[in-house]
Amino acid sequence: MRRISVSVLTAALLLTACGGGGSEKAGGNEQGSGASGAAASEPVDDQATGDTGNALVPVALPSPTKLSAIPAPFQGRWGLVPNDCDPARADNKGLVTVAANRLSFYESRAVPGSIAQTGPQRITATLAFSGEGQTWTKQAVLAIQDDGRTLVFDQDDPPSSLRYQRCPQQETTP
Repeated sequence: MRRISVSVLTAALLLTACGGGGSEKAGGNEQGSGASGAAASEPVDDQATGDTGNALVPVALPSPTKLSAIPAPFQGRWGLVPNDCDPARADNKGLVTVAANRLSFYESRAVPGSIAQTGPQRITATLAFSGEGQTWTKQAVLAIQDDGRTLVFDQDDPPSSLRYQRCPQQETTP
């Protein structure tokens, strides 16, 4: 008799573990009987259900592709606020102009030492900055969003993320 109840209990545990345990109501007992009721009511790990960034599931990412220049979708004039895009203003401190071989900010310039495409609309670059008599190097990530209307500039040291809007193209007079 003891051997049969162990076999039944083992089968119930296996069914519960495989999701085939059926209803939690076993034999009229609403809380289930023995270990199978306890197994069915164990809490689910919050990280497993709230893991929207796939931190728990390894995802194969494409290898970065080395580039010789900043790609065309990243190039152009970008402003933190609409007034930064007005070429008549001298106080457009949030303007960045991105070219194939440099980024120009209000009081500094950056030349990419290495550039890698890390996603369809994302590059990582080592930037050599100069400005106000100083030089420094930073690792930065640039990403294009909103169908090319937004440029996100992320850096680690100090940690910051800036969102620029593409400036409208200015008409030139002949």
